[in-house]
Amino acid sequence: MQVERMEADFMGAPLREDPYNIKTPISDGTTIIGIIYEHGVMLACDTRTSSGTLVSNKCSRKINRINENIYACRSGASAHSQKVIELIKHFCLSMKCENRKKGRFHEDEVITDDLANEEDIDLSAINNPFGLAQNMDPNYVTKHKYFYEDKFMDFNPLVENVAHMTKKLLYANNHFLSCGLILGGYDKEKKQQLYSVNLNGSIVQRFDYAVSGSGSVYIQSYLQDKYKKNMSKKECFELILGCVKYAMYNDNSSGGIVRIVNMTKLFVEEFTVTNTQLHFDY
Repeated sequence: MQVERMEADFMGAPLREDPYNIKTPISDGTTIIGIIYEHGVMLACDTRTSSGTLVSNKCSRKINRINENIYACRSGASAHSQKVIELIKHFCLSMKCENRKKGRFHEDEVITDDLANEEDIDLSAINNPFGLAQNMDPNYVTKHKYFYEDKFMDFNPLVENVAHMTKKLLYANNHFLSCGLILGGYDKEKKQQLYSVNLNGSIVQRFDYAVSGSGSVYIQSYLQDKYKKNMSKKECFELILGCVKYAMYNDNSSGGIVRIVNMTKLFVEEFTVTNTQLHFDY
């Protein structure tokens, strides 16, 4: 009887499957991070997805809009996390329809602009966290701003409810799902919130910051040292941008460009930060 031999390395361990096989699942080997600051919450991530040792996409979108006031960062198997996001979007739409049937809750509410005195981000003078050479090309930043359609947030689902629905979905299917999420958002009940949902279905509410993915091990100590409560928008932006760039510098599975989403009481801002040198190096 002929016995089929499995290829092994010099230590006798079986070799991994062929990294160039097109059927290798696409994975978000990634860096995702969320930080709470004084007037809102920010999420950020890199944009590299890989299939084995191949980079399948350098500019993917790992931050997804669940509702106008809630966004999520994805890690793990790309197909799994995309399907989870799709299901949670349908859940949010159902909740909005139910809330509309009940009518408006605060018709006479007066909205105050707490961000009137908030210092905006100077996009032309973003700090260089690596201290790279002065002759390097500057960062190129694009910015988009969206105001909430439901300005009273009467119909929008609560961030906590969406996070726990995500937890139930991952826990009920943890035998085959392989993905994790960081959810951030702003609602009228608990203001800015941040939740980390692991692939086994466990959920943790974070009151400072949450970080996950293969690049997270390189920035944990940096975050612990630099984070402070009630940061301004500008301070939070520079910290979260520096964290993702440090992770991209050290982690082979993180790279591409940096996407940042800022959620506040009145609006959502989306930033895309590219640096030509970093883009080609990482």
